[in-house]
Amino acid sequence: MGGRTLLLAFSIGLMVLAGCATKGQVIHLDIRPIQPASEVTAGKGAGLSAAVATFEDARPEKSRLGVHHHFWGGETYFNVPGGKPGDVVSRAVADYLTHKGWRTAGAKADEAAASGGPDVTFSGKLLNFSVDAESKFGRTEITVKTKVVIEGLNAADGSIVRMTLNGDGSQGVFWFEPEDVQDLVNAVLSESLEKLVLSTKVENKLLRLK
Repeated sequence: MGGRTLLLAFSIGLMVLAGCATKGQVIHLDIRPIQPASEVTAGKGAGLSAAVATFEDARPEKSRLGVHHHFWGGETYFNVPGGKPGDVVSRAVADYLTHKGWRTAGAKADEAAASGGPDVTFSGKLLNFSVDAESKFGRTEITVKTKVVIEGLNAADGSIVRMTLNGDGSQGVFWFEPEDVQDLVNAVLSESLEKLVLSTKVENKLLRLK
């Protein structure tokens, strides 16, 4: 057997072992909305205060975000640190609104909402947040889907702004890295949150749909 044949056989053997060794492992994704570096932070939300309550996780599968099916067998699971996507998405919403010029209450939103302090209190429900990867010969296909129902309660008059944010994205990569999944998730989530900003307006400290 020639040197190149030996090298190929050795490489394939390593790939098989790697596929088997990854079964049941969990990759934790760092979920952060993408903020354009050139954008001015003081936007239409400037002057408004907001609280973002913890989002309810209403997904059928709550134990994980998704699965990476390896070409040579084995599975790796995707999740968020702490295993609570509702917490992660609510923090992402708060961070995104802060970047857009809102004064947000952050992690203490539930207590802030009870005190009647913020101009707008956001709450939400995760209907879908799935992240999957399928490795084939020479390529890995990554798909991300999100569906979030979000409500904004105006403190001034008790009115509610409600919308459903749908997001999806796909990407094919030759050399798969967990960062590929993480980047796609953040891009899809940021696009959904941008729909929230573009579909609403502020009038006399009230949030309204356009």
